[in-house]
Amino acid sequence: MINDNFSKQEIKCEYLIIGSGAGGSVASKYLTDYGKDVLLIEEGDYYKVNQLKGSISQSFLHAWRNSGFTPVLSNSNFGFGEGKCLGGGTYINGGLVWRTPEIVLHGWSKKFNDEVYSYENFKKYFENIERILEIKNNKNINHHNNESLKIQEIGKIKNIKVVNVPKSINSTEIENKLTLGAAGLTKNSILEKYILSSKKKGLRIITNCKANKLVVKNGKIQSVIVTQNKKTRIIIADKVILACGATQTPKLLKNSFGNSFLKSEMTVHLNLRISAKFDRRIQFKEGIMFTKQIQEYLNDGVLIMPTSFNKSNLFSSLAKMNNKDLNNIEKNIYNYGSFIIQLSSLNKIVLNNFLNKTILTYQIHKKDIEKLKKYFKFFCNSLFEIGAEEILLPFKKNFKINKNINLENILNENLIRNNIEMVSVHGMSSATMGIKNTSNTKFDISGRSFEFDNLYCLDSSILPSSTIESPQGTIMAMAQSILDRSMQ
Repeated sequence: MINDNFSKQEIKCEYLIIGSGAGGSVASKYLTDYGKDVLLIEEGDYYKVNQLKGSISQSFLHAWRNSGFTPVLSNSNFGFGEGKCLGGGTYINGGLVWRTPEIVLHGWSKKFNDEVYSYENFKKYFENIERILEIKNNKNINHHNNESLKIQEIGKIKNIKVVNVPKSINSTEIENKLTLGAAGLTKNSILEKYILSSKKKGLRIITNCKANKLVVKNGKIQSVIVTQNKKTRIIIADKVILACGATQTPKLLKNSFGNSFLKSEMTVHLNLRISAKFDRRIQFKEGIMFTKQIQEYLNDGVLIMPTSFNKSNLFSSLAKMNNKDLNNIEKNIYNYGSFIIQLSSLNKIVLNNFLNKTILTYQIHKKDIEKLKKYFKFFCNSLFEIGAEEILLPFKKNFKINKNINLENILNENLIRNNIEMVSVHGMSSATMGIKNTSNTKFDISGRSFEFDNLYCLDSSILPSSTIESPQGTIMAMAQSILDRSMQ
């Protein structure tokens, strides 16, 4: 049984953690290890490791919010994805745990005039996370991921920075089967290493339990009203930790204190998918995570990497194609590789709270359009140079190109707002930390609420800015740092 008994109308605890993703998981382990009385509640359900058998469709249906992606109202085709299960986004991701880039932490230290967010200070937290999750950064982990070899080849030809990715792998054979979007057996999951291990030490867990409202009395959160199995209950805690994620933490704050309490805008990374047909077979196994990433342009907010190959996933992005073209792709499916250009967006997603629903709206910035043109041109030309015969671009129309086409003209005419298809799975900075209480800064640099003494936030909402890389490692290190200071 994962769920503790919650038959009473009212339950008490010392620490209540709302949400079980990267921040909530770290808080659960940290406080339980300290011998604290901790209750962790999660809106989603509990799924054992590999219960969904690595199936992306089953993962979308059960472990993601809104069965995969939440639509974003935009001129572009845009969807935002986030987890809704025990373990949150850490359950469904590909097991890559990046350290925060030094340029990002340097910016935060300078902004707050505090070395607590320096890379040197965070280093010990990264090392602890990497020890627990057995992070491997091995140049030999390339098994069957030939898109990564293509990235490596581009790096050598162009003399640009390509790095090995930090992977959480538990296989002694370094199998590398870490399907993005669906938990698998070879990932050292946070679910096991942080949450379930803490349950053995006394952590109480309630799944399918949604926090609806924070109730205030005398400047503190007196109680939290929750719903579980359609029944309303009350949780009374000495301290409350928000770890619901970048869309749900602002939603809970607004539901509790009104829409005017928080001006909620969310920083995102835009992912645009490029599929390339090569002159020979490059796919031999499905569901193999990438091992290389181009970081030459990190300071410009741009990363280029492969993405996990899966036939169903590939075809789902090609619904716009006619049957003849789809049949041709099917015949040569194992010659195709998929890649992502990831961009830290200048504009933010606006989180609108309407009738207890979060409506997302977004408009891509003109400067981001120009930046994408620059890096699409570079990467497409590089792919043609290493053997690509055809490239499928993330456009609604005029998306198929070959090496004989005028690429610059195609990009100028088609890489426009209403012709782009993109997704994001990284949301941040929707209730940021800061020096003083403002309309969008609700927590101090120690993660504590400016207005309520016993309320903290340990998820991506409080990150001061984009992390450029995937934020999971940053959230985990940030949570450890905040907890260290709060326990002193």
